Amino acid sequence: MSVEAYAILDGGGVKGAALVGCLKAAAEQGIKFIGYGGTSAGSIVALLANVGYSPEEIRKIMVEEINFHDFLDDAERKLQRFKELPQNLSKSISKDLVLLKNLDLINELRQNFGFCNGNKLTNFLLKKIQNSQKLENSEFYLKQQLKNATDITFQNLRDIGCPPLKIVASDIKNHKAVIYPENEGEEALNYSAIAAVRASMSYPFVFTPVIEDESVLVDGGLSSNLPVFLFKEEQRKNSRPVIAFDLYNQEAPKSSTHPKPKYEFGQFCSDMLATIIDSSDDLLRSVIDKVYHVRVPIPANIKTLDFSMDVELRESLFYRGYSATASFLILNLPQWKKATNTIEQLQALHAPPYLVKPTLKTIVREIEESTNLRNCRAYIMLPKEESRFAIAYQYNMDEDPDVDWQIDINNKGAWGESWRERKFFLLNVKNLKQEPSVFNMTKPQVNKIPKDRKTIVTVPIFNWKTITEMTEEDFEKFIQFESTNFQQIIENYELIGILALDTTTEIEEVLNSQDMLTQIYRTMMVGASILSGTLK
Repeated sequence: MSVEAYAILDGGGVKGAALVGCLKAAAEQGIKFIGYGGTSAGSIVALLANVGYSPEEIRKIMVEEINFHDFLDDAERKLQRFKELPQNLSKSISKDLVLLKNLDLINELRQNFGFCNGNKLTNFLLKKIQNSQKLENSEFYLKQQLKNATDITFQNLRDIGCPPLKIVASDIKNHKAVIYPENEGEEALNYSAIAAVRASMSYPFVFTPVIEDESVLVDGGLSSNLPVFLFKEEQRKNSRPVIAFDLYNQEAPKSSTHPKPKYEFGQFCSDMLATIIDSSDDLLRSVIDKVYHVRVPIPANIKTLDFSMDVELRESLFYRGYSATASFLILNLPQWKKATNTIEQLQALHAPPYLVKPTLKTIVREIEESTNLRNCRAYIMLPKEESRFAIAYQYNMDEDPDVDWQIDINNKGAWGESWRERKFFLLNVKNLKQEPSVFNMTKPQVNKIPKDRKTIVTVPIFNWKTITEMTEEDFEKFIQFESTNFQQIIENYELIGILALDTTTEIEEVLNSQDMLTQIYRTMMVGASILSGTLK
């Protein structure tokens, strides 16, 4: 079966051909992308894939068709002069003469903040959209309207059946990343998709920035070169993974036989920008869950601004992306491919059952040994879509009718309350079965719960990576439940799911013993913390 996922495409300037190889390998492995996000060069590839070009068609565009010299006009020559200016100043006896010879260059940079307006590239992208398969297959009136359009909005792309597209640019005036479209509102979707890509690939000094209102927009890589967070809200609704394609520079082999050339200011500026872009997401890569991170090694001698790169070298980059992605997916995709239902897909996304079940078993054993609770079962409910919970992992439930239980997230039982309120909850099963509608549940749903179950206990499972951001003092309060502002401590921490335990012990017996209640709470919260590290 095909695997639905979101694609995030790294920035990399002229190295973008490698990203096309990534898409080619993913398609061959049965990946169906239901959304594309990108930065800089990745935004161009994302746009082309979004409007229906196949990986092979994009390969021909990026490897054989695109001529960077044509897009840059005279900017490449001017950029080279700019890089050489500090060196020429240091060598020249008459610095005034050097400055005078380059006055046109300096004035242009002061006025426009870049050497190329990017018009040829945006016109190229507009034509590619107008010739795309998505547009050809759209309704007649849409086709006629967009074939003659001078711009294409995000809403236009939705209208012709394209999946969601998200582009990142950097607003250097306000010091922040900007995501297009900002939201699903009408105004945001009516923003130009081509203008968003134009802003995202505005490499400093090469392309003039896009200036809008109070914003100065440049290359998205300055703020987020691998924006793995773009589809976080969608993931909460459908639990689909993100596959992030990351181009990184291999270390160049060290040589002691040749003297190193003097490190000039022009190279310093270029390397500084490249470092900012390449490292802008190192921390995010380590804390965002449900992301498959495909790293594609790029030779260190291939630079982001190597506009003279020939077809053979671009082709080699394509195959580097293809090889790295194919190898990664062969190792990491089997469980997804074997999944035949939603529960197996959830397990493939979070963790295999054999890693989770021992923790559930330990929770049950610890509670039964330290309290009077009897015949306990434990299970984890995960959101399988925007409005549903499903039991994804369980212990002691193999033969029970509710082993495949699914309920609404907005139920008013302990599961829904723990999810909404982020608290420890107890539920009297007798009350639930007598009046299921009060708990926003149906009789068939509650009748699946075995008749001997009396009490249900639930706690939220937080994302352990956000919990580790707590101070040591707050974490201790979190575990011991001693903080007067407990809810404030946990309010902003991301939820993964719900840990539930039920028992044949009557709820009155639990409530009548503060020691028992405290022990149950602590055991389940510690168990939930352990599980949050297991469930990626």
